[in-house]
Order: sequence, then structure tokens, then C-alpha cells
Amino acid sequence: MKKLLTLAALTLALILCAASALGATANASVVAPVTHQLTAPFSGMLKPFSLTIGDTVAEGELLLEMDTTPVYAQQAGIVAAVFAAEGDDAAGVMARTGALAFIEPALPLYIAASTQNAYDKDENRYIHAGETLYLKSGEEKGEGRVLSVSGSNYVVEILSGDYDLNDTIRCFRESDHEYKSEVGRGKAARFEDYAVAGQGRVAAVHVQPGDEVAVGDLLFELVDAQCPVGAPLTLNAPASGALTALYTVSGGQVMRGQLLAEITDLTELELSVEVDEIDLSRVAVGSMISYTLDAYPDEILSGIVSEIRPIGVRRQNAAYYDVRVSLPAGKVVYPGMNATAVIGE
Repeated sequence: MKKLLTLAALTLALILCAASALGATANASVVAPVTHQLTAPFSGMLKPFSLTIGDTVAEGELLLEMDTTPVYAQQAGIVAAVFAAEGDDAAGVMARTGALAFIEPALPLYIAASTQNAYDKDENRYIHAGETLYLKSGEEKGEGRVLSVSGSNYVVEILSGDYDLNDTIRCFRESDHEYKSEVGRGKAARFEDYAVAGQGRVAAVHVQPGDEVAVGDLLFELVDAQCPVGAPLTLNAPASGALTALYTVSGGQVMRGQLLAEITDLTELELSVEVDEIDLSRVAVGSMISYTLDAYPDEILSGIVSEIRPIGVRRQNAAYYDVRVSLPAGKVVYPGMNATAVIGE
């Protein structure tokens, strides 16, 4: 068997030598002339991804995804109104309505209280933010929490009890409402609705009027204000092929129109032959060129010249021109494979 392989190799070498005697040899490699580019539809951040160069992708496959800026509820309550819709410019909505949405607080009432009517004890005139007070208005009792203190005035959030606007409510330190523990009184008022704000273009709306929300619930998702209306957040492969270039990083910042990745079409490969300027006259579009692929060293192949690229590359006082040649059907080849071509045999 070894003798037969040696004989075959020797025969091929003789054929190549004979061809070389009639023509010149040139270095060549398999290239992929068709590439597809993926660009950022708008400025922003990319979500984390695991793509790497060399990955094989299918047409329509999700490759990258633009991240959004979330807007969370900072106040628990009921969504009273939603003014922003998908595609709206947040700044424009806020200029017109004052907010993207309004949330009625879950605890809507507070007491604008004062120590002026406190029982005449020094300790009753020192109120502390965060302390619990016991409330009473007529026979209605409840609890409250001090939110802020300014001199003799303080604000109490009403936690329990059935009170109406403008009710006069007395505040006590003792749960039995002992008169000597009274620290002041004031009228019931209503907190303003919480105004939801944001900057950019609205990509998604997650609430509607009447929804009950807790602190931290997702309300809106926003993207860059320059994002075209309807621009996709997902970036899918425009064609099947191999990922041959990646110009960003996982979770990275990108700019609108920035080139993010290149996909090479593996179904349209050809041979790129480096032809010396002195041999260029021996090549013409439509002519045949013989070559040997390193991956198939025992076969002499041939292809048709499809293009002679007119801009040469200078190396060591000589110019070399890129000549494209067709590849044989039925052979498994990949970009970057090396070959040796015979010019003008």
C-alpha cells in the first residue's frame, strides 16, 4: 500500500512539474466573497451574549439584542393614568402631561401636624422622624408614622384608620391615647400622585390604568431618543453562514449605525490566486486555471477565471493581482484553505 501511495504522489509531482515548466505557479487560498453586516439600529447597550468568531449561524437566528432602560415604580399604589404609548418620545409626553404615568399612593392621606396643641411637656415637643404615633379623630382610631420634622411642624403618614380630607386628627405617643401623651394635631391632607418620569423613546409599556403596583415593579422600558419608531430590539442573522468578525463586546455600549458583526456566506466560495504582474497577460476572464488544494494534495483541479481585480498589491518591487477562480463542486472546502495554481500552462 505504501508503495502505491508513493507512486501516486510521484506521478502527481511529475504532472505538476510538467505544468510548471509550461507556466508559473502562484499562491492561492479559498475566500468567501459574500459577507453580510450587522449594525446597531440605535445607540445604547447590548444585552450580554455568548457569540464567538467562528460560530455557525442560521438565517433569522437571534444573534444580539439591544438592552432597554427600565423604569420601575418608586411608589406603591394604583396606576391612575398612563399617558405614554410604545414609540412615544418620553420628553414630549412629559412636556404635555407632566408624566409618563401617575400612581395614586397606596396610603394616600397624611397629617400636616404641629406641636402647638401638644400636652405641656417638653418631651411632647420633640418629634422624631420614623416614630409611630397613635391617631384619634372623634371615635376613629388609627396609627401613623412621622415622615419629616421641621421646627414645631411635622408630617405623619396615616397607616390605618378611616379618615377623610380635612378631618382634625390628634396624635399621641401612647396607644391608649392618654391625654398627657398628646404631641399635637393637624388636618388630614392627600399626598400628590406619584409622577413617573423617564428619558428616551418608549419601547414597551407594562402597566395600564387600574393596575396595582408595588415598589420595584417594571412600568416602562425606554431606548435612545434617536431610535427610529419601530426599530427592532433583536438583531437576527440576515443569512446563514459563519461569524467571521465581531466588533463589540458582551454588554457593551454601541452607537447607532455601528458595525457589530460580519457573517460570511459559506455557500459562495471561490479561489483567490495571487498572480504576478509579469504573468497577468496569460490570464483572462473565462479561461481555465489548474490548481491543487492542500486539503486534497493528490488531485489536480481546475476552475474558470471569473474576475481579475484591477488594484494590485506591491511586494518586493513586484505587483500582485487578485484573480478569482471557481471551485469544483462536491468538494468540502472552507475559507482560508491554501492552494497552488499554475498560470499560463
